[in-house]
Amino acid sequence: MQIIGFFLLAGIIWLGFSQQNHEQVVSPFNLHALIMVVVGSSAAVLISSSGTTALRTVAFLRELIPGLRLFSRTTQEMEAEREQIYALWREGKKSNALSVAEKSRFAAVKQMVDLILNRSPEVSSAKVFLELRHEEISRMQPAVHNWEMLSKLGPAFGMVGTITGMIQLFRNMSADNLNIGAAMSLALLATLYGVAFGAGMAGPIGHFLNNLLDERLGFYERCEKSVNELVARGAA
Repeated sequence: MQIIGFFLLAGIIWLGFSQQNHEQVVSPFNLHALIMVVVGSSAAVLISSSGTTALRTVAFLRELIPGLRLFSRTTQEMEAEREQIYALWREGKKSNALSVAEKSRFAAVKQMVDLILNRSPEVSSAKVFLELRHEEISRMQPAVHNWEMLSKLGPAFGMVGTITGMIQLFRNMSADNLNIGAAMSLALLATLYGVAFGAGMAGPIGHFLNNLLDERLGFYERCEKSVNELVARGAA
């Protein structure tokens, strides 16, 4: 990933200094500036990421699409099973609760029931769910961090596009057919795209994914509380 990132960065610098044909009409869209911002920011993230982290960073975009939200749907399903097992156990229907746990495809739910059956002390349950939380954080947090990094890199690469565009503008100021207004517009569009990409897209995505991670960690915390409460009731 690092090698790909370095090549992309070199390509962005080359693109910034490549000759552009300034249109006479000021347009709100400029592909040159858009590529500078998006590809440049992505290249910087690739340099700091492993291949797995880079793939997860892109894969978590499916959480933005209804119907493809695997991570959030899994959290909801696990929470539903936890509530069902907790309610059945409190009602004394332990066999039904065990049946739900046996059919479950979630390791956290099975571990919760095992801890209850073994009447594990709070220290043991805390250790188990602490490890689960750490595993979840180590798996998802790097991808969240990448989106948060993109929110900061977007405006920075917008400035890179603007600076290279201004250099091109000054270099061609002696040309007779240079349209100053259109050329300035093209240079400043890079900054606009950078701010829009960082503050309007990458930042909210990072915040959204961070909330999904908080929901999953909250599930593990509720599992731990359920174990401790049911074990205490059984001991009483």
